[in-house]
Formats: sequence, C-alpha cells, structure tokens
Amino acid sequence: MTIRISAALLLAAVIFSCGGSGGRTTDGESVGMRYARYLSISDCSDYTVADITNPWDTTRLLHRYILVPQDSPLPQDIPQGTLVRTPIDRIIVYSSVHASIIDALGASDRIAGVCEPEYMTCRAVLDGVAEGRITDCGSSVSPSIERIAGAGGQVIIASPFQNGSYGAAGKLGIPIIEAADYMENDPLGRTEWIRLFGLLLDCTDRADSLFRAAETGYNSIRDSVAGHIRDNGAHRPTLLAERKYGASWDVPGGASYMVRIYTDAGADYIFSGTTTSANVNMSFENVLREGIDADIWVLKYWSPRPMTYASLEAEYSLYSRFKAFQNRQVYGCNTYSSTYYDDIVLHPSWILEDLAAVFHPDLFPGHEPRYFKPL
Repeated sequence: MTIRISAALLLAAVIFSCGGSGGRTTDGESVGMRYARYLSISDCSDYTVADITNPWDTTRLLHRYILVPQDSPLPQDIPQGTLVRTPIDRIIVYSSVHASIIDALGASDRIAGVCEPEYMTCRAVLDGVAEGRITDCGSSVSPSIERIAGAGGQVIIASPFQNGSYGAAGKLGIPIIEAADYMENDPLGRTEWIRLFGLLLDCTDRADSLFRAAETGYNSIRDSVAGHIRDNGAHRPTLLAERKYGASWDVPGGASYMVRIYTDAGADYIFSGTTTSANVNMSFENVLREGIDADIWVLKYWSPRPMTYASLEAEYSLYSRFKAFQNRQVYGCNTYSSTYYDDIVLHPSWILEDLAAVFHPDLFPGHEPRYFKPL
C-alpha cells in the first residue's frame, strides 16, 4: 500500500527534534516525581516538558517531549524536543503493559494498533483486534510500516533498549514515546510513569488517582510486614528465585525492582549482595551451593498447564536437592494464565501482598493468591 504521512506532522517532528525555535531550556514548574528516576515533568504556562533520562547513561537525556494542547496555538519560544500535540486520539502500542495502562485510564478506544496481540492481556485490546477495530501491526522488533500508517497512529509508544533503534518506524514522522518505565528499580517508580500517560491522554486526574492508590496500597503492606517482623521478631525466610534455562540460571540482581519487592514482602533473598539491577548469570552449581538450604523458592513460568513438583523435577532432576523443593515450599506464578507483567506496573501492591502472604502467612490469614501459588 502507499504510505501517506501528514507533511505538517513530519515537518513539525523534524523541526522540533532538531531544535525548533532554539535551544531554550525548560523553566516551568517541576512536577515532583517521588519514585521514578528516569522521568521528569515540567509544567510551563502553555506547554509541558517530559524528559526521559537515558537509563544506560544517566548524565544524558534519552528524549525530550514538548506536549502542547491541540486546541492551543504553537508557542513561539519552546525548548528543543519532539513536539506532541495532546490529547492523543490514535496510538500505536508495542507492549501489553502500556496497552493495559491506557485501558486503566479509560482510553482503550484510542488504541489504533498494537504489536504482537498474541501477548496482550487487555480484554479491550483483544476484542478490538478480533473485531478489526485495532490493527495488528506485527512484531515489535520489525513492525509493519504499512499497517502503522494505515492505522492512522499519531504516536508510537515503545520500550527503548540500549543502542537500539526503531528501524523504518522511526522514519515515519510519527513521534515515538520511549517509555523506559521497565528500567526503574523501584516498583512504585514503574507505576509513576502512568502520570506521563495521563498527560498524553489528557486524563491527569485519573492517572494521579491510580498512582496514589497504588502507592498507598504498596506502602501499607510494606509497613505492615516491617512492623510484624520488628514487633514480633518474625523470621525473614531465606529466598531462592527463578530457575535455570539451558546451562545457566539468571537470578535477579540485588539492586533490582524484584529484589526490592522480595525485601518489602519480608524475605531474605540469598543473592541480595549482588549490586546490579540486572539479572546475574550463574551456574547451577553456584546457585545450588548458595541456595540449597533456602526456606522458600519462588519462580515464574509460562505454560497452559500448572507446574507441579513432578514436572519441575522432570525438567531438571537436581532441583529436588533444594530444601524448599523437599519441604514443598515452591511457589510458581504462571504468566500464561495471569496478568502478572501488567499488574506489576499497575498494581504492585497485589504482587507484594501475594509474596508477603507466602513469606508470612500468619499476617494474611485466608489470603487467596493471584499469582504465586503452591505447586
């Protein structure tokens, strides 16, 4: 098909990405971000600036967006950045997490296209694709440029990667919102990115309300667990996480958001001494040596069928040597049948409560697990 991109849109994106009317710095009122490290927002009189810090080099900006209301004239003197007219009416979304954020804001009808709908969990998106209202744009690695253009997307929302590019999609003249929420090490830092989505969709009150609810819920559970341990001398169970793939075992780094959740849920993670926020590649022998006596083992898996001790042992017989396996203290989260990856951004308190109930069941009597269930 012939790709038709608005000349005005292309010109605006190019001009403002390259400096526009000059390199004026932002001088608006900063919107305080409480947890997010890689997102900052400044509210100026007739536009808003959203700065994305480069997670791989925090001395540099990854991207600056200048958000100007559609019904307002373009300001004469704005800083360098990518111009985005708001509210956005037609969005191309690459990831399930971001589609679910838009849905939570009550704006799923503005999703014009998605990549890899087979991995989406949002019911509104799945229905929209099935009914032809939402375009399947193909793989997020190499999406169909024709389908993106045909869907009439005004922006693309994608997750950036180090030294990555967006290929031909980056040349369409459509602004690409580089949502680096997944790089945040604080669980609530990830959730706080909903405020950027609120600005893009002109529903800031709802975004702030959802964030405050997530913050209150998470901190309440965290404080309850901490008080339980402090006041009752409760034991922090030692914790082993995940399992091997191929010849190695990727364990969450001690500075990662996941280990933050484990700690807030009241566990003593056996590899908390590692200082990286990324996964740490270890041999099975190393993990067995350090984790053989761990009290509890939690892992995620993707399967149409629930994992059992028999299936776990069939996967690798030496798993049975772990004390947690022998004592039937292994808990699995099936990401095939749960919305874990979306909820960890939107509802981190739900994941926290699930894990806290595993580690301290006496504090959560009658808790029904959403994600981490005994094998």
